[in-house]
Amino acid sequence: MEHRSDAVFKKPSIFREGIREYAERSSTPVSAELRHIAEETARSTPEWADISTAHVQTSFLQMLITTGGMSRVLEVGTFTGHGAVAMAAALPEDGEVVTIDNYVADKRAQDVATRAFERSPHGHKIKPVLDEAHSVLQHVDGDFDLIFLDADKPNYITYFETILARGLLRPRGLLVVDNTMWGGEVINPRSLPPADETCTGEEWVERLFANWAHDVVKFNKHVVEDTRVRAALLTVHDGMTLVQLAS
Repeated sequence: MEHRSDAVFKKPSIFREGIREYAERSSTPVSAELRHIAEETARSTPEWADISTAHVQTSFLQMLITTGGMSRVLEVGTFTGHGAVAMAAALPEDGEVVTIDNYVADKRAQDVATRAFERSPHGHKIKPVLDEAHSVLQHVDGDFDLIFLDADKPNYITYFETILARGLLRPRGLLVVDNTMWGGEVINPRSLPPADETCTGEEWVERLFANWAHDVVKFNKHVVEDTRVRAALLTVHDGMTLVQLAS
């Protein structure tokens, strides 16, 4: 996604009105550190704040890490560092989060993430990588306990295939893929012109959202038909798919 000051990216909820807020109120509050990052994200990158990991999601990821006794995490899509800091906080002192982003969408998000990592007591566990995700996945040292994929949807299948081909996920590890319900658009995706054609910010967002829904549908089908893995699409926030090696 590119940075457009006339565009505000916000997906519809897959739940009835008020359910997201009720879920957050009914969950243990996240740390003051994570709330601060979320607030700074909303201030610094208001057009894109909706793509940041939600508090319920960060709590869910933390529970996966602690329950599985995980120590090494790979995140594809850093944005403002909200998810990376949350996962680092759940890791042991010698744990590591390798987080990848090229920040072509908005350099302001990189500034927020850099500040968050510098001031976090868990910042020493975070290794940010500024590069194209596919390039990094081709060379990063593998054997990760958890891989969190939350990046450009058109490349989800490519990322998935590279992760499996290179053996980046440990045999009992988890690949967690975000936005696999895509605002509910996956049920009946629309066919609209490409988003990069001249249009207003509102039209650009609508076209991008509709077009990426087709990519998410293709990814979901690709995963569920792959006999190398088993998958469960959970209705957490905007859909989070858990993927594990089948053998």
